[in-house]
Amino acid sequence: MLVMKNQDLNPLDENFQLNDPTKRPDRYVMELRSSYYDKAGNKFAIASWMYEHDKNMWLITRESGHREYYAKESQFESWTKIDLKSFLCAPYHDPEPNQRGRGWAFHSRLEKEVKNNFATMKTAESEIRRNPCVHDPFTKRTVKSVIWPPTNKEKIIPISRKFEKGILNNFKFWAYDPKMTEAVIVTQEQSIRIPNSYDLMSFHEEDILVLSSHQIRCNNKYKVCAKELTSAAANIL
Repeated sequence: MLVMKNQDLNPLDENFQLNDPTKRPDRYVMELRSSYYDKAGNKFAIASWMYEHDKNMWLITRESGHREYYAKESQFESWTKIDLKSFLCAPYHDPEPNQRGRGWAFHSRLEKEVKNNFATMKTAESEIRRNPCVHDPFTKRTVKSVIWPPTNKEKIIPISRKFEKGILNNFKFWAYDPKMTEAVIVTQEQSIRIPNSYDLMSFHEEDILVLSSHQIRCNNKYKVCAKELTSAAANIL
């Protein structure tokens, strides 16, 4: 499957339109495969990212709903410069107060690297390939594919540690937070954030019963995400 990314000029012949204004620039496309999460880079935009202290990992959530975990700072060296810049612009969440700890330290480092054009951080490079059998129907020029390398993400993700039994005895409501793409469970004493549906397994059965008996709050745009969470709670039972 070929998906158009942009219409930047070919740097090798960037003046060709000056000679012939009727021509259009080459089309740059990205390639998506059935298993592109590992064979090619995921090009869905970043919806949010956070540092999970319980797992000691960074969680990256893309707008497609796909989630990726990274345990080491060096794993982000598998990202391209342009993706790291857009990554930094996405909402970041870290419960550590006063912006301290490992998560905030990497956030600060990434800000400096972006400012200095990654002077001390390695980054990956995208690959440009010509598709000799695919031509632009208007210019008749060969279409190019921009292929992003796969990111070095974690393949095995631990479940969060178990909550104490009855933690939801004073349950008030739970809702879907679209900004951070996660569920927020509110009790009289505290709020609990659940970034992944399988993290519901951290609750005891009696607390899952509480969640499954209450409708999660969300607006119409995020009904699919909310349905995933409520279904997960029901399936655990």
